Amino acid sequence: MTRVTWTSRDVTAGCFRCHGTDAHWTGPNAQATAARHHDATNHPTWCDVAMSIRYGREGADTRQIDIEDAIKEAARG
Repeated sequence: MTRVTWTSRDVTAGCFRCHGTDAHWTGPNAQATAARHHDATNHPTWCDVAMSIRYGREGADTRQIDIEDAIKEAARG
């Protein structure tokens, strides 16, 4: 069985000393940038990772909508 799967990973990071709790680095390299910043400065850094996983997808809307009927309905209010 083949299962359609979609995964995304959102990463934000920062330096407690330089940025407090405000995110300063975002995207796929944020975690590595926070680690390198810590190595270079010995500042305490942080990194938050949010992962989303979705299984399957919604099927296409198979209803046929006549554009002229839709315009008439919209005009009626």
